[in-house]
Amino acid sequence: MKIVLTILIIAVSTLFCEANGLVYNPKLLQKELAKKLNADVSLLKELPQLSSQSMNTGKFFKVVKNDTLLGYVYVGRVVSCRAGGCSKDKKPLSVAEHYEYFDAFMIFNSQKVIESVRVFNYQATHGQEVCSKGWLKQFKNFSAEKNLVVGKDIDSISGATISANALTNEVNYITQLLMVN
Repeated sequence: MKIVLTILIIAVSTLFCEANGLVYNPKLLQKELAKKLNADVSLLKELPQLSSQSMNTGKFFKVVKNDTLLGYVYVGRVVSCRAGGCSKDKKPLSVAEHYEYFDAFMIFNSQKVIESVRVFNYQATHGQEVCSKGWLKQFKNFSAEKNLVVGKDIDSISGATISANALTNEVNYITQLLMVN
């Protein structure tokens, strides 16, 4: 059931990306790139083959300066259930009533280890606590040796359970996808 729900959420996210115009160059990304990789967005080169594997939820980029690989960036949309919206016990709702989204980016170093995760466009109605730098820093140095679990490896957040799980699942998925390519 969990796998089916994850696939459904990723598939539905395509609709959100097209309808809401995901921005692939947020101002916050420029600031984080300068701080984490001593780079700027002009150095981003899209990796279309890898982006297509993210099921249209975002784009992967490599950061190259003077023929030296500095790292990787993923900018994408995290789709999560609305509170009570994805329960199989509820009456069927429309796609918009089931799901919410927020946009985030992940910066990886050249060894594909996370340097930074930031949320830059939070559209969900609850769970804004996942935007906190203090909470997001838990993902630093993650490199997909195992899957992160909220409540075990990542602190849970009261009032942001759905968003915390959605972002953690996205970090697991994107990091694993980057590692195998």
